[in-house]
Amino acid sequence: MSRRADIITMLQDRGFQSVNDLASNFGVDSSTIRRDLDKLEAQGLVERTHGGVILAHGGTLPATQPETLHAAEKEAIGAAMAERVLDGQTIFVDSGATTLEVARHLNHARLTVVTNDLRIGLEISSKPSMHLVFIGGELLAGSYAMWGPISIQQIENLRVNVAIFGADTVMEDGIYSTSSYEIELKRKMRSIASEAFFVADSSKFGREALFKVFGFEDFTAGISDATLDPIRAASFPVPVIRAAVRSPKVGARPGALATALR
Repeated sequence: MSRRADIITMLQDRGFQSVNDLASNFGVDSSTIRRDLDKLEAQGLVERTHGGVILAHGGTLPATQPETLHAAEKEAIGAAMAERVLDGQTIFVDSGATTLEVARHLNHARLTVVTNDLRIGLEISSKPSMHLVFIGGELLAGSYAMWGPISIQQIENLRVNVAIFGADTVMEDGIYSTSSYEIELKRKMRSIASEAFFVADSSKFGREALFKVFGFEDFTAGISDATLDPIRAASFPVPVIRAAVRSPKVGARPGALATALR
């Protein structure tokens, strides 16, 4: 997968990214990132903003492109995580493309779901057997996530059984983010959860990122996809479950966007 494809993945998961954050994450200079962004903008995939970039088309890929890169992997991870949620629990589902797949695979008879993600909130609202608690606040630019002091205050009054977090990067010592905006909110949510899992497709492992959000001591386990090297998965201090990925349907073109971004 090219660096430009990975940039698109990060924008899908986290929204706005600064040029400096992208350069630090990929270990290249800012001029290299600007050239990548120029090419992505020429393809109509991103919009340049002051000091950074967001996805074009209001934060989503064009309708003719797959909804996400690594879509099959994210779906497999979402299904595997949803299987580990028990009926009657109260869970927090973090903002992101992979956690959205978790929400899509929840089919429990009775469940309370807390989230700060607009898309996840809409997904849960369509499931009559589930109770939605939506965390309000300020919409983070270029994303679907609510954040800020109002969000923190609301979380302080809650308790959940399980918190499910996404990750920009999984490194040897924990979970990292390319942005500092949501760190306080994530840590506050972890503090009121009895246990936590992280979900991250195999492309997230080994990337560089600036902000450490959690150490592995905060998690019961992580869930990735079967593309992740099993030796690497076994090297972490918590179990990292490798979910099997279904083969693409006949006629599907899962690599079309990646090809366009090379």
